[in-house]
Amino acid sequence: MGVRTTRLARPATAATASIRALRHLITAAALWLIVLIPAGAVPAFPAAASAIPAIALTAGRDAPDVAPYLRYTKDPSATPARAAEPGFALPLSRISGDSIHFGPPGERTVVLLRLRNVGGSAGSWIFTTGRGSLKYFRMFEIDGNRTALVVDGNDPASARANLGSYQAFSTEIVLDPGQEKVIGIEFVSENSTYMPFKILTYRTFFKERRENIALVAGVVVGAAMLLLLNFLFFSITGFREFLWLAVAEAFVVLNTIHSEGYFTIFLLYDKPLTSIAVEQLFKCGFAAAMAQFARSFVKTKTYFPRRDRALRVLIGLALVVIALQPGLAFYPPDMRFALHTTGWLVAIAVALFLPFVAVAAMRQFGFQLWPLLAGWASLAGFIIYSAIASMGIFAWLPINWHLAGPITLFETMMVTLALGLNLRKIRNDKLAADANYARSLIDQLEITEQAKRFAEEKAQALEIVHSQNALLHASGHDSRQVILALNSAVAVLRQQTRTPQDGELIGMLETSADYLNKIVATTISGANIASSDTAFVVLGAFPAEALLEPLLMMFRTVYASRRLTLDVGVEGDVILISDKPLLMRALANLLSNSFQHTLAGGARVTLVREGACAVIEVRDTGRGMPAAVMAELNSGTAIRMRGDETAPGTGSGFRSARRIIELLHGTLRIVSSASDGTVIRITLPSAFARTTPMPAAELEGRLEGWRVLDFDDREGFAASLDDDGKAGQRAIAITYDDTAITRGRLSEIVALVAIKPICRELLDHPLLVPALQQV
Repeated sequence: MGVRTTRLARPATAATASIRALRHLITAAALWLIVLIPAGAVPAFPAAASAIPAIALTAGRDAPDVAPYLRYTKDPSATPARAAEPGFALPLSRISGDSIHFGPPGERTVVLLRLRNVGGSAGSWIFTTGRGSLKYFRMFEIDGNRTALVVDGNDPASARANLGSYQAFSTEIVLDPGQEKVIGIEFVSENSTYMPFKILTYRTFFKERRENIALVAGVVVGAAMLLLLNFLFFSITGFREFLWLAVAEAFVVLNTIHSEGYFTIFLLYDKPLTSIAVEQLFKCGFAAAMAQFARSFVKTKTYFPRRDRALRVLIGLALVVIALQPGLAFYPPDMRFALHTTGWLVAIAVALFLPFVAVAAMRQFGFQLWPLLAGWASLAGFIIYSAIASMGIFAWLPINWHLAGPITLFETMMVTLALGLNLRKIRNDKLAADANYARSLIDQLEITEQAKRFAEEKAQALEIVHSQNALLHASGHDSRQVILALNSAVAVLRQQTRTPQDGELIGMLETSADYLNKIVATTISGANIASSDTAFVVLGAFPAEALLEPLLMMFRTVYASRRLTLDVGVEGDVILISDKPLLMRALANLLSNSFQHTLAGGARVTLVREGACAVIEVRDTGRGMPAAVMAELNSGTAIRMRGDETAPGTGSGFRSARRIIELLHGTLRIVSSASDGTVIRITLPSAFARTTPMPAAELEGRLEGWRVLDFDDREGFAASLDDDGKAGQRAIAITYDDTAITRGRLSEIVALVAIKPICRELLDHPLLVPALQQV
């Protein structure tokens, strides 16, 4: 191997003593965690080969555990031949426990083992050390005064031939019945003094070799398949965690081949330091790649910053150990040992830390990452178990370092499974998101279509309103023509010679013209405010007939065009205090709906006073509506709804009527709706049999803090306005003028308008009750 064949003692200087003390301190701390922990050595028998207990061998059978029979020394002057001599002064040490360790590495160790064939026939066995890469190794057979070198690990050709045959430094032992031999070994190891000595029959030895080859082949093939699979996933998805896992699996393949001795057998049989450097490269490379995979897959930088810092420190240490390996031959022994220990500590720290990362990932992302915990915990558990078993705390615990490859393969399989399950979750989440997005698009499309339909319905509603306004204006125009004719007749009669009967006729004609003029003013005012969204109200006292008769005049001809009837009726004397044009618009909407949904029969509007309220019922003989639609309309939550989707219309008439009635502090409700017709009931406040006049001064006195302005006194009204032309929020205008022009102007100046003549019952209207309560 091109290394020293002996280890000379160095002068005991103070610096050397300090370095050696430090080395032993590092060794004691590190070997507690890793497999380098030595078994305790105790003084034993006198230094004579005959005093060493012999292993009883029987032909055809494997030898028992050799650990209790081993004796060794680390004296620099000892050789296997001298240690076997009866006069050797120093005592030999023995191994305690089942795991064979000879203390810290770096020192020359001499081991003796005595064999005896106790069977009745000759037998042959293979003695194997289980190691194939040592800085210094020689094996001897000692028979009395004859010492024969059987394995020279320092000779490259000899080492290559021996490793090629047995995969580890081994020799064949042939014993006749009763014959004894002593096997002597001297070696120096740079990394570990663990030596799994075995004495096996040929059958057992080669059976184990075949099993080892199959195990390595299985691990390599499995890890290689996972490696290719992850590279394939990386090329498809672009996720870096697949790349890092593939790199880790490549290190699994290489480390398995190397740890089982195949690189040493064929390539590194004469380069023990290079073999150690390669071991550190594969081990720390796997730890760094797996830690980086955890950072990329779990996104520790985002979700677990403290764990991420720990992983980065471990990755950095692993890279430092790898970077220092090329100069391993130039470092002093103490530094090589410290570097080897650091590599093991980094690998163990990563293996023990990753399960905690897996637990945090499961809490953060879901239970589908359970294989991550299973894989990382398996390697951590194996390391903990192996450390306990190698320390000899429990002598009965078996240990098999060949399981490291399969367990590492299992770890990578579980991690790959976790990636697959996570991809499936991502895919399911994507499908759910796509479904939600599709539903959102459908909803948006429906909203768009609904908005388009609403726009069309709004245009249609405006057209209907304009048509109704045109009807109202036309009715008002016709009424004005009648008024003009009546006034012309009155003028003609006044110019002619009159009789007493002519005076009565002139009075009747003037009364009729005045009554028609009031109806026309109300009708046109209602038409002009039909599409307004303002909450402005004009209160006035008027008889119920003044509300219903104009509606009868407007809609009777329309109903008659389809052979439908329209009747109105008022029970008793009823005077309403309300906004007549707004009420007329609400009733017009309801009558328009009845006209659209009635094919035969007609409609009837009745008004009756119940206590201080007026109850208006609109009955028709139409087709009715479903109970669900009626409930939805009564609830007030429907913005726009048709009672019959097959019939024309926008569905906004009922809502508009409801808004007007509620503005006047009344209620509107569909009482019943069936195939034989619909009944709608309106309840309005402030209905009386008669009213009592009240002067404006008294009204202002009753509404303390409010200003009552007389609009008919134009100069006084103008003087009461501020610079902006406003009267303020607590101002009420009174006037005889109920035209649309006056209404529109006053809506921008005052809060409320009262139509003259003012009555005391006006104060009972709910719109004025809050003002009285404030007083």
